[in-house]
Amino acid sequence: MLPKQYLLLSLAEHGSALLEHRNHGGPATLYIRYLNIDGRWAVHGSLHAPLLVWDMSQASSAQAAAQTASKARGRAVQVMTRSDSSWEEGRQIRVFSTSNGAALLGHVAQGEAKARRLRLETEKLEAYCTVVRAATAAEDHAAFAAISRAAATALHAKFGGGSVSASSSWLAGKKGRAALDSVLAGEVELTGPLSIQQVVETVEHAKEAERHRASS
Repeated sequence: MLPKQYLLLSLAEHGSALLEHRNHGGPATLYIRYLNIDGRWAVHGSLHAPLLVWDMSQASSAQAAAQTASKARGRAVQVMTRSDSSWEEGRQIRVFSTSNGAALLGHVAQGEAKARRLRLETEKLEAYCTVVRAATAAEDHAAFAAISRAAATALHAKFGGGSVSASSSWLAGKKGRAALDSVLAGEVELTGPLSIQQVVETVEHAKEAERHRASS
């Protein structure tokens, strides 16, 4: 049985999505951001910030919402069709109602402390992913040792300490998952050279490595 299709709003000229597509290529659909209930542009929905959707029979309502959002934000917002077998209404997605009208006009402002925390956690996410990807690509023990020394020096300078193994453990743990969820939910943007897809892949690799380490 095919998953149900929904209508969603997307920002046609989302800066990070365009940059990722330019730098990493592949289908443009990999980088699309959709509007969530907080008025942010997200890769996917979460329990605390599901994506806003319209039923396929509500095309005129979705188009009107896109026009409202475009006018309020001064940027082109378009209606797109998407389906996902993992979606569950009330969790990853929420059917639009008048109570969600503010999301069309702009995003919910974050407190200063939360914004700082999200930025720091995202910097760690990107740095640790870069370290783990470099270590995974090492061709031999000598190359791995050199990468480990360089990573330790860089992480100590930026965060006061760290290593390849500690980076992997952080990515696979609760803090790493929370940081990734914040990026996917559109609460904070990546600023480094890695795409969201590369970060997701690296976190999955770290989780698999931690599972293997725990079972050995």
